[in-house]
Amino acid sequence: MALRLRRSPMMIAFDLHIHTRRYSGCSFIEYEDLVGQAASAGLSGFALTEHGMRWPDAEFGRLRDIAAERGMLLINGQEINTFDASHRSEGEFLVFGLSRSLTKECPAAELVHTVHEEGGIVIAAHPYKLARGGKSHYYGAGDRVYQLKLDAIELCHPDHGESAMKKVRRAMEELKIPGTGGSDAHKILQVGSCVTVFENPVRNEDDFIREIRAGRIRAEKRSPEA
Repeated sequence: MALRLRRSPMMIAFDLHIHTRRYSGCSFIEYEDLVGQAASAGLSGFALTEHGMRWPDAEFGRLRDIAAERGMLLINGQEINTFDASHRSEGEFLVFGLSRSLTKECPAAELVHTVHEEGGIVIAAHPYKLARGGKSHYYGAGDRVYQLKLDAIELCHPDHGESAMKKVRRAMEELKIPGTGGSDAHKILQVGSCVTVFENPVRNEDDFIREIRAGRIRAEKRSPEA
């Protein structure tokens, strides 16, 4: 069943969390299919957030131009897993605004510091996504978000149930940061299942980063089309 965003004609909706088969081995999405699917879903734009890297500039530029022909803005991001000194995961984070891939393994606090030093933003990805069995947080920062100077936190995610979203909303309130939406798509029909809606036009990456920092966004989940 296709998913369609219930929106007003002026809604500016981005999917901030997408993986492709080209650079994330766990994904089944062929990048050639991505722009068409995003357009069909009514998105204004979307972000590529491959595991541990950003798209090379030349390849990204070609895909960005294809997206622009369909009236969409493409953002080059990356999803970074962080670790403590004992190699225990401290959560995954979406990073935007950097011109290089972050390949050095580091703790979450160091990642946030590095990204901010280089002018980028950091969003905690699916912080309360539960592991199989529901006994611990899986690839999410959990309550560690309270110790970090984050720019935003992923609220709407396919694996965030109401309990997880309640925890995220509490963190948003206490930390005074906005919540985002992203599908974490690894299959093409997942694209756009969760979105970030911007209050103001987003024409380029600078607009994108500024509006998230300012909190002029909201997260939404989509409903199946009848």
